[in-house]
Amino acid sequence: MFFKPQLKETGHIWDTWLYLHEGVYYLYYLAATEREVDDQPWDNISVATSPDGVNWTEIGPVLTKRPTATWMGTGSTWKSPNYQTDGKFFMNFSEWTGPRQTIFMAESTDLVAWARLGDEYEFTQDERWYTPQGRWDCIWTIPKPDGAGLYGYWTATPKAETGGQFGFGESLDGKTWTALQPPVVHGTADDAGEVGAIEKIGEKYYMMYGCGGMYTLVAERPEGPFHLAETNAVLLNGHTYFARFLRAGGELLVNHHSILRDGVVHMGLLKRAVVDNEGVLRLAWWPGNDKLKAEAVEVITPAGPEDAGAGAAMLAKTFDAERGVVMEGDLVPPSEGRPSRGLYVECEPGSGAAILIRSDGSAELGDIRADGAGYKVTFTEHRQFAFSRPAKFRLLLQRELLEFYLDDILIECFSLPKAATGRIGVLPGGDASAVTDLRAWQAPLL
Repeated sequence: MFFKPQLKETGHIWDTWLYLHEGVYYLYYLAATEREVDDQPWDNISVATSPDGVNWTEIGPVLTKRPTATWMGTGSTWKSPNYQTDGKFFMNFSEWTGPRQTIFMAESTDLVAWARLGDEYEFTQDERWYTPQGRWDCIWTIPKPDGAGLYGYWTATPKAETGGQFGFGESLDGKTWTALQPPVVHGTADDAGEVGAIEKIGEKYYMMYGCGGMYTLVAERPEGPFHLAETNAVLLNGHTYFARFLRAGGELLVNHHSILRDGVVHMGLLKRAVVDNEGVLRLAWWPGNDKLKAEAVEVITPAGPEDAGAGAAMLAKTFDAERGVVMEGDLVPPSEGRPSRGLYVECEPGSGAAILIRSDGSAELGDIRADGAGYKVTFTEHRQFAFSRPAKFRLLLQRELLEFYLDDILIECFSLPKAATGRIGVLPGGDASAVTDLRAWQAPLL
């Protein structure tokens, strides 16, 4: 359900990005063959492929750092602007060598066999606008409006007087890059963030910008200015990071990592990027993930006696959380003044995690005991969305990782304190009738 590579020559992953070509999903990831406690010497970029965006086959490293480099940095993949004549794809990546980080290029004709391009394609800081030894990493491209080449956006350290927070440039051939003056940015929480990805949706440009969580920046023009979204500004804020876009036919999808509490990274499930009539970007359930519903499991909503109080009313069924479970149902958000309602996921006998919806539609995720005591909120999320009464929920759970959706809008990704036991309940148990029409499936066997 949550992909993590197993090949020793790949190692532990961090940043991920995807490219879809002729019905095949190519998943690339920055990786380190040896993961240390205080340092992660990223030394390769590896790839896996999938026919459906759900089931993955590992291939392994496609690029490795040069011996003279201290570490590699992440990148992205795009089609050559001259693809009809050269048949090429390009990938950018960075390396830290000596006093600074700079960007390099690689090319491929099949998205699996990659060749590093020569040092003449090294892309370095333009000192008119950028700090010479600042960040310089991970170009994300979009077509220029006039069709003549690409615009690129990347993690950078603009000089303070520019008012910028990331790099901006252009390329006519897709591999030779020229820096431009960085766009002015208004309202972000952190001026040292990282560019995840940018796409034009409708008539606006939406950037997923990483600074602790993933924030949404919006612009009317590709050259900016950009401003922090007024609604649902924090797109992802749980145990997750570094979201990227994926054009998949007529759909715009998003991928990101999901992170265990010990720092180990998996890839989260693909999601749809949806923009409402007010121009608000949110993440939503992708129907392609229905392939995870491999084996239907009978589940009965717990009766929940009135005197159960704040404790969890447990389902009679114990699921195989190692394999993974998908659960769906209806949840009536509480009326104003009533306790929050939601689900309980057991991590060990007597304790686990809570996913609770408040009367205003906001959500809390945190650690709790089965009797309702000792509740400690880890994340609070408000997607500022008018949920139905009842609202449809989806819970995706495997080992320590879960995702929760309400009316198909992603509420959050969450990492449990310990691996789930497979026992799930309703909170509060005395109000269990607020959760109805439960359905569940076990994920495919590995």
